[in-house]
Amino acid sequence: MDQINALFELGGFFAVLPSIAAIWRDKAVRGASVWTPLFFTGWGAWNLVYYPHLGQSWSFAAAALLTTANAVYLGLFLRWSRG
Repeated sequence: MDQINALFELGGFFAVLPSIAAIWRDKAVRGASVWTPLFFTGWGAWNLVYYPHLGQSWSFAAAALLTTANAVYLGLFLRWSRG
């Protein structure tokens, strides 16, 4: 179960990368809400606390990647949504 969950977390990591690349390339944000990356960054931070409690080391490692990617995305989003 831990490894299957980790695959979903890892899939999320790879799903966020194109959004990071798009903001980096465009240096702009249009038509998106800050609430989505804010929520998922917060949820990821919670998972970094929760997975060790469950003994899910694979999920923790994948969640660390996903949370980092979401935090980068959120930072770029905030930086470039201000113009």
